[in-house]
Amino acid sequence: MSKYTITEIAELCNTSPATVSRVLNNPDLVAQPLRERIEKKMKEVGYKPNPFASRLSSKARWGLGLFVFDILNPFFALIVRKISHLAMEQGIPLTVCDTENNEEKERIYLDYLLDNKIGGIIFAEGISLATIERAQMHTQVVLIDRHYEEGIVSEVSSDNYNGGRLATEYLLQLNHRNIGFIGGPKNWPSAEDRHQGYKDALEAHRIPYRSEMVFQGDLCYESGIKAIEYFLTLPEWPTAIFSANDQMAFGALSKAKSLNISIPEDMSLVGFDDIPLNSLYNTKLTTVKQDIPALCENAFSILMQRIHNKSSREDKNRLIIPTKLKIGETCRKLLSQIPSNDRGRNER
Repeated sequence: MSKYTITEIAELCNTSPATVSRVLNNPDLVAQPLRERIEKKMKEVGYKPNPFASRLSSKARWGLGLFVFDILNPFFALIVRKISHLAMEQGIPLTVCDTENNEEKERIYLDYLLDNKIGGIIFAEGISLATIERAQMHTQVVLIDRHYEEGIVSEVSSDNYNGGRLATEYLLQLNHRNIGFIGGPKNWPSAEDRHQGYKDALEAHRIPYRSEMVFQGDLCYESGIKAIEYFLTLPEWPTAIFSANDQMAFGALSKAKSLNISIPEDMSLVGFDDIPLNSLYNTKLTTVKQDIPALCENAFSILMQRIHNKSSREDKNRLIIPTKLKIGETCRKLLSQIPSNDRGRNER
């Protein structure tokens, strides 16, 4: 950035700052001899305009914001990396806002972005509705895996419900009937959809839904550890567990290993996301794969359309990206139904 200001350039050229500004922003409005003299002087001293200052003095909007719930969660980290690559390819600066489940942080970040005339914001799941509502009143907004009132904000989501059914159906096909579920935070649409898929798959097979087989987690690694500790207090252990995300599944896997509970010999386990942590474990996780590149590419594309074509602002999209089961090494087929707390003696 140049050490000179517009005012100083104007003094060097014996003209006004407004004229220098016109040379920078509307050169056709300045007479050619004067324009060339100012341009020559700027080149001599190495002057480069401050894009933030020029933007703030105009009505133009510039740059993108990305809000994520927890950047340490590999799922959100992958979203950050993909969106940042997409923005960089088009030369657009991206401000990443890691809110850490804190509405005050959301407010501070949003104030900053709106004050700086942000062009648009992508909200990943976990951000409060109040923040989303306020943002969409002032700028273009697209959601990733975050459902809002139909037709109000554009959103791109994975098929979380079908993914939940796929995972549970797979375990049912392996003859598991005592299936535990590690859920996510309440009022998270993606976690609720996965839970509903679990419930509906059980119902389709005429297996009663039991609330004691559900552990309310928070999508963090530690929840998987606590879930195993909880399930082992039950009179009958689950023979299989479906976790609403991979983070909790890996927590469950580690805790089971520390207790000498074999997965999949003693318990089968299915996760959700397909985050790249398998290299840290000897056992490859069976999981429901989200197409994270497709989520990001579609959200980014919709946002850019909103920014460049204001007439489409009212056409709110809701795009669902398919999920699919990815078979790993954490599930096995039961050949008989023996209480799971007699672990190690199940017939194979």
